[in-house]
Formats: sequence, C-alpha cells, structure tokens
Amino acid sequence: MSKDAFDIHAARRLAEEISENLAAVPKDNAKHAELRAEVEELKAMLSEAEAHSHVVEGKMRSVYTLFDRAAAELQADGIRAGVFLREIGRMLGLD
Repeated sequence: MSKDAFDIHAARRLAEEISENLAAVPKDNAKHAELRAEVEELKAMLSEAEAHSHVVEGKMRSVYTLFDRAAAELQADGIRAGVFLREIGRMLGLD
C-alpha cells in the first residue's frame, strides 16, 4: 500500500471509536444527532466488503465538517473532538 493510499481498516476502527464516544453525548442535541447519523452511514459504508475509498473519503470529509462544527459542544460533553479531527484530517491528507 502506498504512503498516500486511504487506509480503510484504520477508518473502520476510527469510525467505531467515534460512534462509541458519541453514544455518551446528549441525545436531544440536533448537531450531535446529525453527527451520529453521519457516522452511522460511514460505518455502514465501511462495513461493505468492497468499500470504495473515494466514496468513503467523501463521507469522511462530511463527518470531519460536522465534527468541526460541533467540536466545542462535543468537548464540553467530554468527547475528544480534537483527537478525532486530527485523525480524520490525517487520513484525508488535510494535515
């Protein structure tokens, strides 16, 4: 695998970790609900045996944007938003 290749396996692990963390945040927050739904869509894409990296990358970018918008609230809820943003950004080559 080349240095620049998208790592589907790492994305699966990260999506699962993000999902587990989001389960702890308040359910009544619209931003959090939107982010949870987006992460669940990403997990569904990643669970496909033949996940296409360009499609997954697009969904990762969407999760990144939503996470970035909700970062302050997530951090207030004890979610390591900065860590997840850095990891997603690294996977997407944004850092």
